[in-house]
Amino acid sequence: MCPQPTNHLDMEAVIWLEDYLSKWNKILLLISHSQDFLNNVTTHTIHFTHKRKLTYYDGNYDQFVKTKSEVEENQLKQYNWEQDQIKSMKEYIARFGHGTSKNAKQAQSKQKVLDKMVRGGLVAKPEAEKPMNFKFPDPGHLPPPVLAFHDVSFGYPNCEPLYTDVNFGVDLDSRVALVGPNGAGKTTLVKLMSGELQPSMGDIRPHGHLKIGTVHTALRRRPDPPSRPPRVLRHGLPRHAPGGAAQV
Repeated sequence: MCPQPTNHLDMEAVIWLEDYLSKWNKILLLISHSQDFLNNVTTHTIHFTHKRKLTYYDGNYDQFVKTKSEVEENQLKQYNWEQDQIKSMKEYIARFGHGTSKNAKQAQSKQKVLDKMVRGGLVAKPEAEKPMNFKFPDPGHLPPPVLAFHDVSFGYPNCEPLYTDVNFGVDLDSRVALVGPNGAGKTTLVKLMSGELQPSMGDIRPHGHLKIGTVHTALRRRPDPPSRPPRVLRHGLPRHAPGGAAQV
């Protein structure tokens, strides 16, 4: 059993683990938020629905998504057809259900068919899972760079320097991924950018109106049962930051 095995692994370790598990010749049960990892490792999928129901599918994650969509599409067609039949029978029964005429006998026959359908179980209308929506307020406009590193060096006491003479800038439209092995200093660089740490040498210049919101790694911990993700995020973000407690 591997619950979220890639959470704290760097890229090289994830690639190695993915290759190793794809060749594993014994039973493997894993939970992962990585679609690529699931696609390359798994052969079957168990879907835990919002109604706490387990549904089994053959195939990896992409195959599961395709099959699930096809099943729900067919189920919706069957549901609509059945509802049309029920509506038609009910209208007929309401119109001709009284008396002894030929139409009344047909209405009684339709009522028996309808009762049999109900006893046998009607097709349930497929329910789409509620999507998660995020709203980020407009931060306004700041001239670039909004955060600049000039000849920045940093190292922890009694340790080799992590960075030497680092120069780069971040603009409002920047989307930056920090990748590297564990221990390379990715989190330290984020702390330098947020002002939590100060450089050993050089200069870090944030724009005077820049406000930084940070979702910390500590938010990965399991919240108390009553807590919900938005509530956890409210406590994890500074109130003054875009998307902070006052705006989540």
